[in-house]
Amino acid sequence: MYFGKNKHLLSRTLIAAALVNLVSVGVIAFARLMINRAGSLAPDMVESATWRAQVIISTIQLVLTCGVFLIARKRLADYMKLIPEEDREEMGRLQEETFGDNIANLSADAIRRLLEIWAVILIGVQFVYDITSIVYRNFIFQLFGIFTITGLLGDGTFLAVYNSTHGFKYLGMLIAIFLGIMMTGIFLNDKLLKFVSALLTVLFLISFSVVQMSTFTIFGRDIGIVWTSFLFHIIDTAGLLGMAVYLRKRYLGV
Repeated sequence: MYFGKNKHLLSRTLIAAALVNLVSVGVIAFARLMINRAGSLAPDMVESATWRAQVIISTIQLVLTCGVFLIARKRLADYMKLIPEEDREEMGRLQEETFGDNIANLSADAIRRLLEIWAVILIGVQFVYDITSIVYRNFIFQLFGIFTITGLLGDGTFLAVYNSTHGFKYLGMLIAIFLGIMMTGIFLNDKLLKFVSALLTVLFLISFSVVQMSTFTIFGRDIGIVWTSFLFHIIDTAGLLGMAVYLRKRYLGV
């Protein structure tokens, strides 16, 4: 069976999840700017106040994202209940014969599967990412202490190690997002989504293995940009939002 062509359950859910993530990243960035750490050589995650704020905001984000997908699941179940399970396949064939191309681009079952895939990514893998971030933070905190004690903090070695290892923090989440985009492209037979997934993978690998950290001065503060982190947050927020809007505009009933 198919939903109505104007019921954009998947894209609406992804838009809501992306907006939650976008607001979360914005609040964390604002919190970092408000904490006065001028002249410090330590990364933000070593600063206790910044880290506590990030943990709290990330937890709220995860809870809200769970809520978004639970609402989507309930709506999906309500739609599916309208037709008995044994009649859904026959209903789908009838809809195809009656409406031709003027029906949703994906069946209700395909949309259910994609919702489950993205729920695993944006809730399950996100939770794993949050835990591994804590582990990585402890590693950087210990490393920062060692460099401080030995008096080697200012020679650039610590920043080089920080930059070269930072990409590992995002690797699992990014692989999951790339797979989610690729799976969505496979379900819809969308060459653009497949190409974008492959392109973003290449860009991340370049930023991870070649590009070094850059430093910019904003509001009188020197801020180091780790490009793997920058690319991750762009993909995780604007990229996900852009894909969801694309699905809504490009496909019927998705």
